[in-house]
Amino acid sequence: MRTAIGVDVGGTGTKAAIVDTEGRILARSERPTDPSAGTKGIIAVIDDLTSKAPDLSVEIGGVGVGLAGFVDPASGKVSFSPNLTYDDPNVAAAVRARIDVPVQVDNDANVAAWGEYRFGTAKGLEHVAMVTIGTGVGSGFVVAGGLLRGATGAAAELGHMVIAPDGPPCPCGLRGCLEQFASGTGIRRLAIEAVEQDPSSSILAFAGTASSITAKHVAMAARQLDEVARTVLRTAGRTLGIGLSNVVNIFDPQVIVLTGGVVNAGEPYLGPARDTLNEMNLAQRRRATRIDKASLGNDAGVIGAAALVLD
Repeated sequence: MRTAIGVDVGGTGTKAAIVDTEGRILARSERPTDPSAGTKGIIAVIDDLTSKAPDLSVEIGGVGVGLAGFVDPASGKVSFSPNLTYDDPNVAAAVRARIDVPVQVDNDANVAAWGEYRFGTAKGLEHVAMVTIGTGVGSGFVVAGGLLRGATGAAAELGHMVIAPDGPPCPCGLRGCLEQFASGTGIRRLAIEAVEQDPSSSILAFAGTASSITAKHVAMAARQLDEVARTVLRTAGRTLGIGLSNVVNIFDPQVIVLTGGVVNAGEPYLGPARDTLNEMNLAQRRRATRIDKASLGNDAGVIGAAALVLD
């Protein structure tokens, strides 16, 4: 059976899987991401899976890697990553030195978009926008059946679209990026500011201390109808809606697919995002935009990375 290894490097975990040509996962591996040694973590999960391949009686036909940052898909080299350091930025060469198969390296949101396009929510569509909302905000676009990469592989960085020019600094070097408001990191920042103003919020009861607050704590408090938490998520969601309106204006996709841990915050976050997008579409006399959650869930990255190299 022909298969490939798909690797998805996230801010907290590096996941990998052996995937067949139908998008089925046959084996998995996951390790915590070392923020100072991203390439080493990629090699570790690949080693885990190559040791399992003989027991599965499969042939590893290639390795696909999705990682955060600007990637030159022709060389497989990372030119810039705002949140992780790759100890060997020439990721493709490092992987090929470990396993002698074809290697395809791309942006993590691109591979997730490809996974949903090939096997998930967007299967059968030709114009797809995928937005991943976790520690940061990533995006991938399928345009007329092909991935949008740009001249140097640095296209499709929705998270670093500037929403507020005088806003908080972003690790990318700009200020007021969408990521600083709509991501898990942005929600954490907004929540810390909010509990300083109202320490009675149950956000603190869930987190223990202000410095320990995460987006998950904010979502938990919002489910308990904590108004501070709901205000934070409303602000983040509205900002996401503005970002999605920009996506519609530029790409006019058939569907916007949302994925990532922050999407699990649910309606207190997603409702304001949808409402804001609908209001902006209506103001421009645009058709309503379909928004769906990713059907592959957290597997979109590993399946898409494997599919890229198999395709």
